[in-house]
Amino acid sequence: MKPSKRILMTTLALALAIFTVGCSFNVTTAKVEEAIMTNSVDEEGKPGTAVTSFPADAAMLYTSAKLRNAPDNTQIRIVWTYLTQNQLIDEITLDSGDISDRYIYSNLAPTAMLPVGDYQVEYFIEDRKEPDATVPFRVTAVEVKSESTDVAFLEDAHMTSSVDAEGKPVDNIDTLATTGTWYVSSILRNTQANTMLHYTWYDTNGNVIDSFDLNPEGATDVYIFGSFQLASEAPEGQYRVEIRIDDQTEPAATVDFNVSASAANQVADSGTYTLYSQKEGGFSFQYPSNWVLQEYPENKGAMIYPTEYIVENETDINTVFVYADKGTGAGYTTETLLQGWIDETEADGIENYAFVAKGVDTIDGREIASYSYSWTRGDDTLYTTDVIILNGEDFYVASLTATKDVYPTMYPLFEQMALSLKIL
Repeated sequence: MKPSKRILMTTLALALAIFTVGCSFNVTTAKVEEAIMTNSVDEEGKPGTAVTSFPADAAMLYTSAKLRNAPDNTQIRIVWTYLTQNQLIDEITLDSGDISDRYIYSNLAPTAMLPVGDYQVEYFIEDRKEPDATVPFRVTAVEVKSESTDVAFLEDAHMTSSVDAEGKPVDNIDTLATTGTWYVSSILRNTQANTMLHYTWYDTNGNVIDSFDLNPEGATDVYIFGSFQLASEAPEGQYRVEIRIDDQTEPAATVDFNVSASAANQVADSGTYTLYSQKEGGFSFQYPSNWVLQEYPENKGAMIYPTEYIVENETDINTVFVYADKGTGAGYTTETLLQGWIDETEADGIENYAFVAKGVDTIDGREIASYSYSWTRGDDTLYTTDVIILNGEDFYVASLTATKDVYPTMYPLFEQMALSLKIL
């Protein structure tokens, strides 16, 4: 594994080989972790059940997070925003006092019915311009339901280009590509102990092309999704997916969508991210639309970076590399590949190397390995994070290296890129 990795990184014009992975690392002394929306907060500030949406007539909305490694009297600003209309709703500032590790929270008590749409809560430590944590959520219409309280139902069913680590849709689209994976998302409400979901996918002629069952295992008020991975290129036209609950004859949700060959080149996530696909490397990913992308198809790689953080004569700092390593993963599992990756790094003599974190998570049905460390080059303190995905004999890497001051800004965007990485 090591020789091919060195050759690849050299041909991508790196001054130093980068060997890292990670999805949950924050470099600052004070940091925000496990930020969620929740249905309650107790007297100690601990959250109740995590939720992803609230009804428009909700009496109270809560958000909660864990504050870690905070110096005395750290200031945390919490901002509530109605994204659909780009409106600031509320903003508060908390003082951590003399407790370095604690729960923090904010609540919102609406004085009228909330407008339906997309919202978010952002956590800012001190006077930072970029949030340390962002929690998106939705406000949904108040549904008129039957008097029966033992019936599960669906809300907000739609197609999406992908889902994040928590199963939430990244966008709402009606046209999908002819290759790759199709996703349908919805919110499941009032789940019963034995609730079962049945997905059926139909082609342009109304023929069933796939069907499967999903057991939510009692989870309620949660985003759920079904996916259909294409084995070959699908004909263009209109398709349909139906979702039934239990033994219902009529679907609880029906979503019609179009399939077009041009969809793969469309800008993803409402213009915030752009979709990039590379045939030579056999991968695609979404990257911030205002970043610069340089292709290296002959080396099965690409480099992405924000121009405002360019470091002169340092092409591998404040930069993300995404690339494929073909054939080198033969005989590895995700765990052994990750450990080999770490062993190579620690044997490489990197200046002031310090291990930070490692892990293997299962996200959207696939294993993603992560590894993070800090190091120095001259007067710069640097942090590197890589994400590795093993696929048969091949593996795919997304790698971020950034200076200490820039890392908190780049990392959330890099995390989205890594989660969007798909193998074609």
